[in-house]
Amino acid sequence: MSGNTIKKNKQKSKWSKLNHWLHLWLGLTSGIIVFIVALTGVLFIFCDNIIDGLAYDSLYVSEVKEQKLIPEEIIRAFKTQLPNRKPSYFITYRDPERTIKMASSTKDRDLQFSWIDPYTGKVLTSGKAYDFFYVIAHIHSGHIPFGDIGNLIIEISVWIFLIELITGLILWWPKKWNRSTKLQSFTIKKNASFKRLNYDLHNVPGFYNLLPALLITITGLIIVNKPLNSATQKVFGGMPRAYSKFRDIKPEYDSTKTFAALNPIIERLFAKDKTIEQVKLSIAAKDSITSLFAVTAEDIGLKGVQNGKTFVLNRYTGQEFEIPVKVMNGLDIDDTTMNLHIGFWAGWIGKTLTLLVGLVCMFLPVTGFLIWYGRQNKKKKTQSV
Repeated sequence: MSGNTIKKNKQKSKWSKLNHWLHLWLGLTSGIIVFIVALTGVLFIFCDNIIDGLAYDSLYVSEVKEQKLIPEEIIRAFKTQLPNRKPSYFITYRDPERTIKMASSTKDRDLQFSWIDPYTGKVLTSGKAYDFFYVIAHIHSGHIPFGDIGNLIIEISVWIFLIELITGLILWWPKKWNRSTKLQSFTIKKNASFKRLNYDLHNVPGFYNLLPALLITITGLIIVNKPLNSATQKVFGGMPRAYSKFRDIKPEYDSTKTFAALNPIIERLFAKDKTIEQVKLSIAAKDSITSLFAVTAEDIGLKGVQNGKTFVLNRYTGQEFEIPVKVMNGLDIDDTTMNLHIGFWAGWIGKTLTLLVGLVCMFLPVTGFLIWYGRQNKKKKTQSV
């Protein structure tokens, strides 16, 4: 063997050891946080289906009548029936059998959805699942219970997990490709010992999970990391922090003017496209708020929007403001990033795939820890003999 070959092998061995060291210790230091992030992410995926599922019969009216109440009457009826709650927005549906979904809160931030019969104004039921998933989402981001420090800890852990995925692929990659290594790399050995089964459960699903896990990890980083978000926006022609710019679009407050009726606004939004099934409209908390925000889509969730479009409406005229192209692009990029991150991009298929990916990500730190723990015990037994 030549001197150059020996040198290259030594360098390769050093890089291999460094890669193994990084994968091991980064995984051990961030494992519990990655587990919590993945667990809360998994719990959140089907939040919209669970929220609506708990409402059950209240999703639909018992009788479709000739005329619906106008939105202003429905809002007044809601406030009369639940005077301690402040409504923030409602979702109305093209389907005449669907009830109106009203979001509200109390002074103590107690969030809930209520389902209202649009023909009578009666609140059929209210549910606390909205508040539960709000907490889950904020644990996922680290904001609960540690605030901005928690956000930073989660972000660092997600960067570490990205490195873990890359170093894990390098560790998984066989030195030689043959029938035996292919079988070991791509299949889980049945009827094996717990140690071997755990090893396979770490390596094999980890490999198959790699690309979708990278997608979820990178989109998560785009959401939370400002420099990465800004770079993504610039590459795709958007504007960073587009939503804050969006909220600045509003007319001057004028106490002498009256507000436009909401029903024509909703009808006009539905008329824009036959694929629109839902319209979400904000509710102004006070008269000094001079703009309304609307979303039209096939499906509107807590975080995701399927084929959606966002509007700013002049509260006095009911007309839409023209939004700068970069701001609209920024909103679309943010929506796409979120949809990809939470599996909202393809209905049940996207959510189910994201659920499976999240479960694998959740158990990677567990199986990885068991591999390390087993080797530590083996070393202790060897030393004691």
